[in-house]
Amino acid sequence: MRNWRIERALPEHIPAIAAHMRDADRREVWASHRHSPAQALEYSLSRSDLAWTGFIDEVPALMWGAARLGSMISVKGSPWLLGTDAVRKVQRDFLRYCPVFVERMNRRFPRLENYIHAKNRLSIRWLKWCGFQFDEEVPELINDEEFYLFWRDA
Repeated sequence: MRNWRIERALPEHIPAIAAHMRDADRREVWASHRHSPAQALEYSLSRSDLAWTGFIDEVPALMWGAARLGSMISVKGSPWLLGTDAVRKVQRDFLRYCPVFVERMNRRFPRLENYIHAKNRLSIRWLKWCGFQFDEEVPELINDEEFYLFWRDA
């Protein structure tokens, strides 16, 4: 059994995750914003009202959260998650905690929405498992790459 814990995300957690980011996440952040893994984590964390880091064997392995969309009175949040392949080592534990954190984000933001790279199949399956809906019929083009809008209402 792996040593697994979750704590509030901090900027010092970024280098370990950025250095070993999953290829699909790495491709997605480049396709969407032309960000490096470290830039994507820094940007997401800096905008987020809620953010957590998952540690596996005392090493930061994934970071996720929700950033407010629009003004300070907006009820929309943008959920995000970026991680390493190490998450597979604690996949069952991680999946067991997902509903708790999605509910926390949905309490803060009654509408959660974002875009996912159409090629990020594992993340799409995970988001569907978490109760998000998709508009896969009409992909959006972002930097000439297909992305799907996903959302979840509280």
